[in-house]
Formats: sequence, structure tokens, C-alpha cells
Amino acid sequence: MRKFQLGLTAFLLLVLVLVGFLAYKLYQYDGYREAIYPGVSVAGISLQGQTREEARSTLDEMVVTPLSQPIALKYQEETIVLLPSDVNFEVHVEEMVDQAHQLGRGEDPQFWEGYIKFLKEGLPPVDEDIPLHYSYQLELLASFLEDTAQERDQPLREVQPITDTLSFKPGQRGRRLDIEQSIPIVASSLTSIEDRDVELLVETSEPAPPDIQMLKAMLQHRIDEFAGMVSIYVSDPATGDRIEINPDIVYSGMSVVKIGVMLETFLRSEGTELDEETQDMMLKVVTDPTGSNYWANLLLGIIGDGSQFEGCRRVNARMDELGLLATFILEPYRLETEGARTGPGLATLKLLPRSVSANPDPLIQTSAHDMGVLLEMIYDCSQGEGRLLQEYAGHISSENCQLILDDLKENPVRTMIGAGIPEDIPLAHKHGFAYDTHADAGVVFSEGGDYILVHFQYAPTDWLVWALSQPVFEDISFATHSFFNVNAGRE
Repeated sequence: MRKFQLGLTAFLLLVLVLVGFLAYKLYQYDGYREAIYPGVSVAGISLQGQTREEARSTLDEMVVTPLSQPIALKYQEETIVLLPSDVNFEVHVEEMVDQAHQLGRGEDPQFWEGYIKFLKEGLPPVDEDIPLHYSYQLELLASFLEDTAQERDQPLREVQPITDTLSFKPGQRGRRLDIEQSIPIVASSLTSIEDRDVELLVETSEPAPPDIQMLKAMLQHRIDEFAGMVSIYVSDPATGDRIEINPDIVYSGMSVVKIGVMLETFLRSEGTELDEETQDMMLKVVTDPTGSNYWANLLLGIIGDGSQFEGCRRVNARMDELGLLATFILEPYRLETEGARTGPGLATLKLLPRSVSANPDPLIQTSAHDMGVLLEMIYDCSQGEGRLLQEYAGHISSENCQLILDDLKENPVRTMIGAGIPEDIPLAHKHGFAYDTHADAGVVFSEGGDYILVHFQYAPTDWLVWALSQPVFEDISFATHSFFNVNAGRE
């Protein structure tokens, strides 16, 4: 009897345990019928075990809210804000919850049939990610980008001369929003939680470098108003572009030829450093307002091994060697304190009559072309390149040429070329005056690039009036500076 009771008790306990287990599984199954299966996710966000309401709340928090944030569209340096609502962007939460809930179920079985299957198989994972369900209006997005393009696109515009003001209107970079290629990029960002910044595809086109012939036409227009002769030489060392107006006219050489004397001083030193006294003479040739001729003659004496006339011969020989055939000096400079010449002068074939001349001094002559080419050689040499370094290796260095330019920068007279450029721009130049002729030749170191400008004026009169001459120098310099700096500072 006792054994029977123990057996009955054990059986009843087993029944109770089994009933409890089945009741627990029934509870699990009831919740399982309402919950999303294991392994189910939407847009990478797990929804397993969640009820429909919980899944809606999860998607609202982790998908809808982030995707409702503004998108930053970058049009080059500018940022335009696009709100998803601007294109009627909408996340279809209910569709995704329905699909997530249905996954793994197939046709929903009867309650008890499903319960028995649940007891046998448990909760098999589905392991499936449902892509984001969304919609937006493509035409609204296209319209938004079209408005953006209309407000910000700009046509390409080339540099344009403005003759009335002797200036140049800067070119304008062209830019065009590629709407067709930008739409899919923006659309992709609408559905991205992480990437809410979009670089719009903008096609750009650059204006062509200004044609130096435009400058020539402008300068010609200005000098046509001058009653006498004008020669101009402009070159861009960086590109090799060059313009010349009346290059063959021969003028009195005046103090401008002293640039050649300075160069010959270095060439005759044969690569040895100039002593301090000679360097001081070089500087005073440029800076001494009353004694420039005196210091130039001393340099001629050094060049000529004590003879200023021999110095003149050697300068002339060098100018010929360099192809500067219109340039020569037949005797030392006349001193301002004396009216007589310093000697009988030198015989030269260069005194033959010329087809075009501006009543040049028979003892010292040059042309805008010669002085422009000479300054180009010195500038190139200062940059470590060019003809002087190639042909006179060991006789001159880039440092020597730079010293010539540095001395010329100390010229205090800025009423000619210097009048047409900002005061803070370095100008390495040598000017010259005669009764009927004015000239200035120099290198301008501007923000838009370095350039050489040589300008000679002659009037068939006993005295070239400064009030007539100076404005032409200023205008020619202003126009040239405007050309070389038309795009300076433009991004």
C-alpha cells in the first residue's frame, strides 16, 4: 500500500510538472503568435520578439526620427538645407511591421496546430532583413535642384577690356549644377541615417588666360592721343608673351642705358664679388638725383680698366654681342655741372641714318625693344635661368642679377611707371629725361605676376612738357598693371 501511494504521488508530481511545462509553453506560444520571429530586422534594426506596437515604436525612434532630419547639400562652398518634407519623403512603418510580423509564418495555422508545431520545433530564427520602405516625389526633388541651379549657376565669362577706364573686367568661372547626376546622390542620402551631407555635382569651367593682344589694343588706343612718338615694350617672363608698339624707333638713350653699364660691371668682374665701393657706386647710379652721371662714369672707368672711353667701347661690344643693336654709348655721360662733352667721342657705324628715329642723341641711343630684352635677360638670370647664365657661365651669377634688380628697386622716382601701380608694389626701374624725350624701363613685381614694361616718349619740340608726358606714363602703367592683375585674388 505504501509503495502504491509513493508511486501515485510521483505520478501526480510528474503530471503536474508536465501540465506546468505545457502551460508555460502555451503562454510562450500565445506571446509568440503576437511577436515578431527571431532573426527578423528592418533596415538593419532587430525587431525579434517585439509586438507590432513595440516594433512601430522602435522604428519611429530609430528610423523615422533620424530620417526626418535636414540634409545639407553642398554647392561648392555654399550649404543648402533640404528638409525631407520638401520632397514629401515618408517612411512606410506599417508596411514594414506587417512584413516583419508575417516572416516565417506562411499561412497562419490553427491555434492548436501551431501550438503542437511550436512544442516540436521551438522558435526557429528567420534571419532576414527587410529593406527600408519609403517614398518621395521625384518631381519635387528635381524642382528643388532646378531652383538651386537657377539661383547659383553662373555662365563662363572671359576677361573683357574696358577701354574708357583703361582696365579689364575679370573673367568669371562658369559653374553648372548637374541635376541628373545629383538626384540619385540626394535620394540615397534621404534614406541614410549616417550620411546627411551631400556634395552636389557641379561642373566648372575656367576663363581662358587673358590675351595680351587685348592689352596691346588698349595701349595703342591710349597713345594714339599723344602728339609725338611712343614706343612700348611689355613682356610676361612666366609665359613668354610679349607685345611691342613701335619697337624700331630709336631714341636718346639717356640714363636708361645705365642698366647696360650696371650689367657690364658684373660681367667684367668675371665672377668675383664686387668690392663695397663699386657696389656703392652701382646703388648711387640709381639713387643719386644729381650725381647719377658721375657714378655711371666711374663704373665706365672700372669697366675700361681706368679709361671711361674704353668702358664705353666695352659696353657697346657687349650690347652688340647680346643682339641689342640699337643701343650704344659713345662717350661718358655729361656731368650736370658741366656743359661741355668729356671727349671727342667714338667712331661707330651705328650713326648711320635710320628709317625711324626720334631725334636721338648721336652719342647715346637705344630703343624700347633693346631695353625690354635687356631687362628680360637680367630678370631671367635672377631666377637662375636664361641666356646670360648660359653664355657667360662663371662671369655672372643669379645673385649678381638679383643685386642689379635690388638696386633698381631703390630708385625713388615713381612718377612714371610707378604712378600707375600701387605704392607697395616693388618696381625695379631706371628712368631718363632729355629735352624732347622721356623714358622709363623696369620690372614690376605685382601680385598677379612679374612683368617688364618699357615706355619711351618723344615730341618734336624743344621741350617735352611734363604735364603732357606724365599722364601717358601713368595710364600705360595703370592699364598694364590692370591686365596682369585682372584675376589677382580671385579664387
